[in-house]
Amino acid sequence: MSSILNTPLEYGFPTENLTAGNGTAAKIVVDCLPAGVAAAIAGEVALPGENAVRQRIRQGGGRVIGGSVSSSDSVAKSLLIYIGERLTTQDLSNTGTMALTASTVTRQTGSFIADGWTVGNAFMLFGPPAARNVGSATQANTGLLTVITAVTATTLTVNGAPFTSDAALPAGARLFRVSQRTRRAIAPSAGNADATPAVPLMGGTQDPATASLPDTGWELGQNSALIVALVAALSALPARLDIMAEVALR
Repeated sequence: MSSILNTPLEYGFPTENLTAGNGTAAKIVVDCLPAGVAAAIAGEVALPGENAVRQRIRQGGGRVIGGSVSSSDSVAKSLLIYIGERLTTQDLSNTGTMALTASTVTRQTGSFIADGWTVGNAFMLFGPPAARNVGSATQANTGLLTVITAVTATTLTVNGAPFTSDAALPAGARLFRVSQRTRRAIAPSAGNADATPAVPLMGGTQDPATASLPDTGWELGQNSALIVALVAALSALPARLDIMAEVALR
């Protein structure tokens, strides 16, 4: 493997879908990309003179270099695209039980201040990587965009009363600080009609900072995620929105 950290180890093509049942709640498309050891490729053999297959070391993070958005809805839609940074993870030793009231997130131990939360931050709740889009026993709390109005060590207070109370978030539930990257206009039946192509995930007048070049894109750190949400809910099933990202993994 190249010693240049910017060289991809491999490529991933994560996907996600939105339907009327999601409403305007967000979903993670590209989750956090931690460092670690990648599994051996099926059929891979050791190099001549070596006793075992070399480990493939993940440096962590990656870069979104492309992707597309398709819709089977006959009504035009708008897609919001966010970059999220994981600041807090539900863990019995570091946070104790995390819970929701109508307008707060609370923890038993540790500090939201030390985690980096400040007044004015926008955040979303998601589940652990194995169930990233299931962050609460009340699914309406997952992927809900909220804005912090007050911070103490053990309590985040948000604008209004957006949450449904949840006495204990699941193990590994995560709070992401989010910032909107761009917004995409999705034409009726984009990618599902011969004369209407799928919409590029990146670039264009709404995302001028992303040049259409091989070495540019949306940079994601080890604790970053690519998150999407609709401005208005899709039409009834079978209408759906399909999102696919092309990610260079390190």
